[in-house]
Formats: sequence, structure tokens, C-alpha cells
Amino acid sequence: MIDISRELQVAINTGKVVIGFEETKKALLTGAPKLIILAANAPKWARDDIEYYAKLAGVPIFVFPGSSIELGAAAKRPHKIMALAVIDAGQSEILKLAEQHA
Repeated sequence: MIDISRELQVAINTGKVVIGFEETKKALLTGAPKLIILAANAPKWARDDIEYYAKLAGVPIFVFPGSSIELGAAAKRPHKIMALAVIDAGQSEILKLAEQHA
């Protein structure tokens, strides 16, 4: 089992991760992300929007099993995070989340 918080931290520190709904959406439009992580309590309109663009880009989505506050804490940020995109995983194994939950 992968420790999501730890792998997210490694990805942020050693790779490239964009944080936030708008930034994630922009990244999806360029087709750059390898994985999208959505908070479990993301509003339906946001989830639908991200899922639509992710499907078009062929990018897997992992639903974080916690709220946006908990996702923010996992990313060691002092704010809520509804969505984030992993562009480059760096030295983390966070991309295995997509394989486990596919």
C-alpha cells in the first residue's frame, strides 16, 4: 500500500506538481499531466469539468480519500486543495496510485 501523503510530498519536492483547479485544468488542456488527484469533497461541477478534460487527454484520476483540507495538509500547504496535477513524479511512486485504482 502506498502512503499517499509521503509520495505526494516526494513528488512535490523532486518532480513537478501543479496545484489548484484552474492550474490543473490548464495542464490538462496541454496534455502534460500523468495523474490528476481530486479531493473527495470536490464540488460536482469541478469534478465533472476535470473528469471531462482528463478523459479527453487520457489522464487517470485518483480521488483522494479525504477532504480538500486533508489534501492540502498532505501536500503540506496551509490551504485547501481541490485538485492537483502530477506533471513529473520525480523520485516518487505516486503514479502507482493510478494503476492500483484503475
